[in-house]
Amino acid sequence: MTNEFFLTHRKKIVIGAILLFVVFVLFSAATYISRSGKIGVTFSIVPGDASLTVNGNKSGKGTQWLTPGTYTIKVEKNGFQTVEKQIIADANKERNVAAVSLTPESDEAKAWAEKNQNLYKSNEEFGSIEAQETGKFLRARHPIIDVLPYKDPYYTVAYRLNNDQSITLTVDTPSPRYRYFAVQKIRELGYNPTDYDIEFKQYKNPLGGSDE
Repeated sequence: MTNEFFLTHRKKIVIGAILLFVVFVLFSAATYISRSGKIGVTFSIVPGDASLTVNGNKSGKGTQWLTPGTYTIKVEKNGFQTVEKQIIADANKERNVAAVSLTPESDEAKAWAEKNQNLYKSNEEFGSIEAQETGKFLRARHPIIDVLPYKDPYYTVAYRLNNDQSITLTVDTPSPRYRYFAVQKIRELGYNPTDYDIEFKQYKNPLGGSDE
């Protein structure tokens, strides 16, 4: 019976198989092209139905393919605090993960969170992976952050991550004298201040006004 069916419909079966193969090849090629040069970033969001935007564009959850770079993501849901933060997609990271657990504000949201503590607990693992991978990536690219922030009674040297993944050193003191000492401290720590952009906070222009 099976042989008779195949012989009767052999042409249709062969054509159908060829069409399925062609569709599979085209789909695979399109997927490869769309992902070429991109990084798979896994988004783990709690609650799972919260909205996610990446650089202002609505995005799905799970693994999304992004070109390497720094992105601003925003996660929001009614009744919960909105979270906005930067993530880095880079092939040098073992795992590119972005984890966000929203804090409940409304009574309804608090009740939901109380019933779903297991989801928050599971997401802590993704948050830990994200922190470790981002930390390793930034330390490898900018070793100076291992010794920052440096806090002196009269000044603080810290850093700010820029959208292009560079860093800007920040010196926080109102005193011109201690701004000089802060720059010297960067040298003492083993780094050349001229290799970095430095932003002086609380800087007061001697001609009037401020230059913060």
